[in-house]
Amino acid sequence: MALTNEQYDALMRQYNHKQARNNQIVAYRTDEVYSAIPALSQLDEEVSKVSVSSITAIFSGSDIQTAAAESRKRLSELKKRRVNLMESAGFPADYLEPPYDCPDCKDTGYVDGKRCHCFKQAAINLVYKQSNISNILSKENFDYFDLNVYDENYYEGNSDVSARATAQIALERAQNFVQNFKTKGGNLMLLGQTGCGKTFLSNCIAKALLDEGISVIYFTASELFKVFEDQTFKKHVNVEDLHDQIFDCDLLIIDDLGTEFPNNFTITKLFQCLNERLLRNKSTVISTNLSLEEMRDTYSERITSRVFSYYDAIRLIGDDIRIKKVMMNK
Repeated sequence: MALTNEQYDALMRQYNHKQARNNQIVAYRTDEVYSAIPALSQLDEEVSKVSVSSITAIFSGSDIQTAAAESRKRLSELKKRRVNLMESAGFPADYLEPPYDCPDCKDTGYVDGKRCHCFKQAAINLVYKQSNISNILSKENFDYFDLNVYDENYYEGNSDVSARATAQIALERAQNFVQNFKTKGGNLMLLGQTGCGKTFLSNCIAKALLDEGISVIYFTASELFKVFEDQTFKKHVNVEDLHDQIFDCDLLIIDDLGTEFPNNFTITKLFQCLNERLLRNKSTVISTNLSLEEMRDTYSERITSRVFSYYDAIRLIGDDIRIKKVMMNK
């Protein structure tokens, strides 16, 4: 996720605060345990002496492997005694370990010089919180999905399934997608005419997964291709992270596919994006006003075969529900 310097500094302050908090907790608990178990303080001093003595032995000419083995054996014995002392006094064995929010990076935000998954999620949350999307998701989520705005007497073609029944099916499938996301993942294609609720449904999915700590990034098709364009032709440094996140985030939502101006560049980039995410087992939700036939005509056979083979289609039908919502709220 692309961050400004101010946003990056704000996140790092959060991590510094976590580390300071952990140090304070460990210091308080150490005093508490030493007070309750005086022998533990002496035992920890002995641990320090063993570590120092092994280094001293090496510098004095002792065999490195022998000194290291003896040190490991002695430290293992001391560790067992330490655990026994703590547990016998009613303390958990890990009571003096820092209570990390993220054990993977130990609340530093980085693992082996690369941003930890917790940092990436925090960046997404921060950007969403500071943008209008957070306000949108507070109103466009499953709690506000209203089936009554869909006409129970509206049918398409020879179908005997009404717009409302179709919306009920779409809602249930979207909820199942969210419920099974962590174990199954998957990809969705939301189909339907303008104003039938595709964007609303994709926002419902985004809100539910973000609440579970899943990394979700939302783009309109035009915004997505603008990132690819800037990264390819202008080499903007501030879009490099965002470009990487498009491929790395748990769920990428591409809204209004087909409203962009299609050309060889956008078609190529779309295939690369969808194909790479499939290879990485990353999920994607696409919404479009295009019919399946129009998608075949607009995009290459490679893209349509990829989409049709690996995406589950959810259709919404009916009149423009945005107009109905306005009328209902009057």
